[in-house]
Amino acid sequence: MTHTFHLSLGTNEPVAGQLESTLKNSNAQIEKWVISRRAGCYDHCITVNGIGDESARALRTELASLNGEIKVHVEHMLHFDSGAAQASLSAGISS
Repeated sequence: MTHTFHLSLGTNEPVAGQLESTLKNSNAQIEKWVISRRAGCYDHCITVNGIGDESARALRTELASLNGEIKVHVEHMLHFDSGAAQASLSAGISS
């Protein structure tokens, strides 16, 4: 399972180091991290592996609590093994 966190924060808010520390403390494995700046804000799009839904929700709360001005949205994405999916699809077609 993969989780993507979308964070919006002002330029005076916690820097990437504080966010990274919080992510590492959660045992999340950072797969991708994109930071963009627009109109005095930083938008972070952080994709992580290695945690479940409950841990992702707790992490969202923890990231938002770093400062009241941080807005956090999380997407939960379930990935299927392509080989297993193909096998089930083939089994379903032949039945």
